Formats: sequence, structure tokens, C-alpha cells
Amino acid sequence: MSKNTFTDLYKIKIILLLISSFLSKGASASEKIFNEIGTGLSEKGIYLDFIKNSNAKNKFGIRVNYLPEDFFTHQDIYVDETNVKAEYFGIGMLYQYYLFPKESRSNFYLQANADISTFKLSHNIDLTKETYTENNLQFTCSACGILTIQTDPDKVHIVPTISLGYQYKNTPNFKTNLSVGVQYIDPGAVENFTNTKYSLPSYVQSRVDKSVQKTQNKIDEYSEFQPSINIGFSYVF
Repeated sequence: MSKNTFTDLYKIKIILLLISSFLSKGASASEKIFNEIGTGLSEKGIYLDFIKNSNAKNKFGIRVNYLPEDFFTHQDIYVDETNVKAEYFGIGMLYQYYLFPKESRSNFYLQANADISTFKLSHNIDLTKETYTENNLQFTCSACGILTIQTDPDKVHIVPTISLGYQYKNTPNFKTNLSVGVQYIDPGAVENFTNTKYSLPSYVQSRVDKSVQKTQNKIDEYSEFQPSINIGFSYVF
């Protein structure tokens, strides 16, 4: 198995352990670790919430965010005509404060959560299809392989988010949730590598260096404060 396969299996194991902990407790709400479960979509992919109702207006929980590579919501991200791939996995604490009594069919809430996460933004350049110029001569490099430019996938990030949400009770137990907010996220520095064992010629390496710097400059252009949008459903047991 590849390293990515082991990583995906580890992420799935964490999610299954949370679900198992939730289902293994007794039927009484006071005995359960969580008494509400939610799921939906956000800019970080699929989210899964495990929530404990501490009192009428305060809720605490755990949120898991998972964005696999090539997920349908993130397939067509282009920067300067280059397809950028994104992966994300995070788990963290969740807090919600409701503005109206829990009996209200429509309610607004303030939400704060912070992920401990790993993520990767990456794109590939086929160096074998590029044309290079040196001393007024043009070259190609059939042995140069594929260049990957990416953020560090092993770096651990803390991603805090503050949101304003709206909740509608479809039934006493089933709810629709929508929230909009802002998050702090810092991708950091990019790294690069090729899938070939050969050293790159100087005229290719200079092109690679320019591409890496251009990618870093593009990342640095974006603010570290980014919008966050979540839409999903929850069910109270």
C-alpha cells in the first residue's frame, strides 16, 4: 500500500471511532457522549459534527473535515490556467451559542471552531512537453519527468473559524443548518520535486525555480483570512 492509502485509512479510522463512541452509549441523552450528529459540505469538503447539548443555548462538540483529492466540489480550480488540486483533513472543537430559545423553529447562532489539520495545495507541470531556450538554442528534455509544486502535506496547521449561522427545524429532531464566517489559514511555503532520478539541466532548473517562485508569489497574494461557508443537516437523538 502507498503512503496516501495508509493516510486515508487512518482518517477513516478516526471517523469510525467517533461514530462508535457515539453509538455505544446508552439510550438516555444524559449518558451519551453526544446527542446530536450533523453533516454537510463546506469549502473544506465534507464535515461531520458530533454535538453535546450542554444547556438550552450552548452546544459543544467535535467537527471532522475531510476533503479528498479530486472531490467533485474542488475539481476545476485553475490559477493561471493551471489546475490546482486540494486535500484537507482536520479535527477540532466546536462551540455554538443560540440566540433564541431551543423551542424556536427558526434560530440564529454564533459558532466558533478550530481545526488541527493537514492540507495540501498542489499542481503538476510536465517538463517533457516544455521548450527551453539557452544561448539562442531551443531544447526539450524527455527525461525531466513531471514537476510537482505543493505546500507541505505533513505540516500541522491550526485553522480557527468564526461564523454566524441559521438553523431551521424541519421536524423536532431534523434540522437544516447554514453558516457564513471567516477563517484564518496560512498555507506556508511551497516545496517541489520531480518523478525522475536524474538531475535537471541548468536551463530546466532555472525554469523550475521561476515556476516555484511564481506559485509562492500567487499564494502570498491571497489574504490569510478567507471566507467560510457551511450548509448541511443535523439530527437530534
